[in-house]
Amino acid sequence: MAAERVLHHLRPLVAVIDKTGVFVDAWGAHGAFLGYRPEGLIGRQSLELVVPREQEMVASIFQQAAERQDFSVDMPVPFQLTLVAASGATALVDVSAVAVRDGSAFEGWVVSFVPHSTRSTPTGALEALLRGGAVDEVLERCADALVGDRTDSRHLVGCVLSQPVHGRFTRLHGSTVSSALRDAVHQQMHLSSAPWAEVESRTVALFGLDELPMALADAARAEKFEALVAVPIDVDGVRAAALVGFIAPHRRPLPGFVRQLFDHLADITALALSHQWSNDDLRRAARRDGLTGVANRTGFDEQMMTCDPALITVLYIDLDEFKAINDVHGHECGDRVLVEVARRLVSVSGPTDVVARLGGDEFALVHFGVDIEAAREIGEQVVVAVGQPLPDDCGAAKVTVSVGVAVGSEHARPREVLSAADRALLGAKRSGRNRVQVSL
Repeated sequence: MAAERVLHHLRPLVAVIDKTGVFVDAWGAHGAFLGYRPEGLIGRQSLELVVPREQEMVASIFQQAAERQDFSVDMPVPFQLTLVAASGATALVDVSAVAVRDGSAFEGWVVSFVPHSTRSTPTGALEALLRGGAVDEVLERCADALVGDRTDSRHLVGCVLSQPVHGRFTRLHGSTVSSALRDAVHQQMHLSSAPWAEVESRTVALFGLDELPMALADAARAEKFEALVAVPIDVDGVRAAALVGFIAPHRRPLPGFVRQLFDHLADITALALSHQWSNDDLRRAARRDGLTGVANRTGFDEQMMTCDPALITVLYIDLDEFKAINDVHGHECGDRVLVEVARRLVSVSGPTDVVARLGGDEFALVHFGVDIEAAREIGEQVVVAVGQPLPDDCGAAKVTVSVGVAVGSEHARPREVLSAADRALLGAKRSGRNRVQVSL
């Protein structure tokens, strides 16, 4: 077998780069390295593939090579670089380089590039996730594991779709699929007619090209694939992800090893997403008041720390004479009153507003807007809404609130806006309760 044919089927990319950093030749990577065809790299400056923050380091290597007549450059082997894929995503790559010289005709390096995706397993990424890693890393590794090769061409490439919004996927993971296939899959991700949309969870479904939308079929046919395999994955009864693979030849039934690969990666994907969703639920629970369901003090503080104080209004809300309700009707009735008050605060708040129970009978409402009159109007709405008759099971017939309002400014800190609202609340209490006072 000819040497170039052997090089073509190597998993890493092997390239010849001259001492100025230009690709002179390139082979391997099964014809696609991070979405680039090896022959398409010839003549390109290799620095173009390096992320900006690492370009200076790589450029210094080329500069040293140009300055030293003996062409000796200290270079760790292997070393890691972050490269920019054709899709615009970034990938960590192990780089090994050997300096070569052909008399005075050529000076440069033979360089091998090994993406971490080809040596990092989905199981390893899952273990890292359990230690606090990112779920995206697991999904990327699962996508990159959907790879199989024949002696004449690649016969399986795949990707993982995730992050559904209103039942449609919004994220595509995988560096082995070409940009043309990525674009074709992207066009289908948001459609209810996508091949994977009606397939039952964890079913390994096989589609011939004649069963696919035309654009998707044409993109697959152009790269000599003959079928598409789709495995949707539900977590807690909700569509969470899908494995999508392009395969050749088209055989029914699927070869056992292919089905086993999809089943295994579906297991890992489901475990990773279930773990992430459970952690998300725990994080949300930690920021929610267990009694009323609105944000608790932790959730409120996080919101205040991340928002721009120049864009917010804070309403500090305190129930009037709430202790008397607990003393006369009992704490169970008092809890029902708090739940009802929280419900009414949410009912008068806007879609982006944040309602929180700060503790006891104190609430806060963060409104995104800085119009004083509008803020006063919201405060009045709060007083009126809370002051309506209470349900019979609350014990008390009625409860009132005092509201302090403070509008943020460009130079104020979030905590200063809250303190100003607290002072305004104290003024409302001293003025007779059941009213709104704005901090000026």
